[in-house]
Amino acid sequence: MASAKDIDDFINSLKAKLFQFVELFCTNLQKKSKEEVCSDLILMESICSADMADAVDAQVNNSESCPLLRETLQELRRRVCEPSGSYSPPGRNQPFDSSTSRDWYDWILELFKELLRRLQQKFQKALEWLHQIAAACLQGLRIAAEAVWRVLNDFCSSLEQLFRSLIQV
Repeated sequence: MASAKDIDDFINSLKAKLFQFVELFCTNLQKKSKEEVCSDLILMESICSADMADAVDAQVNNSESCPLLRETLQELRRRVCEPSGSYSPPGRNQPFDSSTSRDWYDWILELFKELLRRLQQKFQKALEWLHQIAAACLQGLRIAAEAVWRVLNDFCSSLEQLFRSLIQV
């Protein structure tokens, strides 16, 4: 079973990777074209999504309690890693000089906000789906346990009646 330290290590590793991506993205930012920035963000989103899915996968694989079915884990990964579209450079009504304009940095900040919003939205949707799956599985388990309980209860009642009839004879 994954210990609290193992989980903390996974989380810290994921945080470090996310910061590394931001650092890498910001390297030579002023020399990049608008299209390169958008392309880099698509790549960054894809890699961040995969790293988040890897972190979940690693924690599940290190846990002995309540292992997820392989198909469920694969579906969770698919949902988290699904591309969410492209990032658009500013329109013609929003010109700026990428090397000097303050608007360049405002645009980059808006793109990062969009990236974070997309990552959060994808993971939130995946978590909601997982909650639905877990609830459905638990409901099925409860129904099955109740059915077994009824069979056991009926068996005990029948056995009790049998013993009473044998004692009375």
